[in-house]
Amino acid sequence: MLTIYEFRAGALKPQAGKPKITEEAVWLDLLDPTPGEEGQVEKALKLNVPTHEEQQEIEVSSRLYQENGAQFMTATMILHSEQSEIKTMPVTFILTGQRLVTVRYAEPRAFAIYAERCNRSEADLRNGAVVLTGLLETIIDRLADFIERVQAEVDSLSHSVFEVKGGSVTRQRRFDVLLKSIGREGEVTSKARESAHSLGRLLTFFAHAVQERKEGKALQSRIRTAARDVNSLTDHVSFLSSKIIFLLDATLGMINIQQADIIKIFSVAAVVFLPPTLIASIYGMNFRNMPELDWWFGYPLAIGLMVVCAVLPYLYFKRRGWL
Repeated sequence: MLTIYEFRAGALKPQAGKPKITEEAVWLDLLDPTPGEEGQVEKALKLNVPTHEEQQEIEVSSRLYQENGAQFMTATMILHSEQSEIKTMPVTFILTGQRLVTVRYAEPRAFAIYAERCNRSEADLRNGAVVLTGLLETIIDRLADFIERVQAEVDSLSHSVFEVKGGSVTRQRRFDVLLKSIGREGEVTSKARESAHSLGRLLTFFAHAVQERKEGKALQSRIRTAARDVNSLTDHVSFLSSKIIFLLDATLGMINIQQADIIKIFSVAAVVFLPPTLIASIYGMNFRNMPELDWWFGYPLAIGLMVVCAVLPYLYFKRRGWL
């Protein structure tokens, strides 16, 4: 779908009817475009729109480059909602003259938010570089909100790891859930860090492009501020990644401690019941010449010996603090 935003009445408004690239067109948004829509944009603006496969290339030279006077910039964005799984997707921004072209194959919320903001904006949006700057600022704000939610989840996991209560069975099941949750947050954090890194590289390239285009100092200042915000987000995501690794190590350590406690209980039980078992085995042989078989107090004596031999090791272990 091709959506064209034109600068009219001091704001960017979507073009009605069949898309047509006019002089007032500032932002051309290609959402899962058809070959015909790609051809229309390429013919009008004299550029090659990257395909979905080309967007997914990881080389920096394939994501940030200049061709025929147009700047091509591809960044990785996070696509998430309350119902769907968190995914990453590439989005390409093309600056050609005073126009901005965006190529995407998903619908991140930041685009809809910024489009609505442009419809009532008081800023001068006749320049594609200004539109791109505002769009990137919205994307960064959304990424920051996403990272804040990840931090809340990590803090909740940290509380769950170090404030475990209940019996051993409950704790074991809870540790299983915690391991899955920690693994999921680790995956989400890695995606957020990937997105932040790609945005940081894009902003560095965009800043140089703006200088070459001799844009205003106010716009350059906004780009530098956005780059600093992305750097701070990258540092924060790296901190969250380290904390998740710590929580994973702590959870695995607690599971090992729990397993050691279980093994210790079995070991103590074996030691406690070994002497009574030995006594019961001796007096259970029933040989003819065993003198104790004729004692009238032999049975209570054997029972008493077994009880004493079981209690003494238990008291010893208790005194040493092993139980």
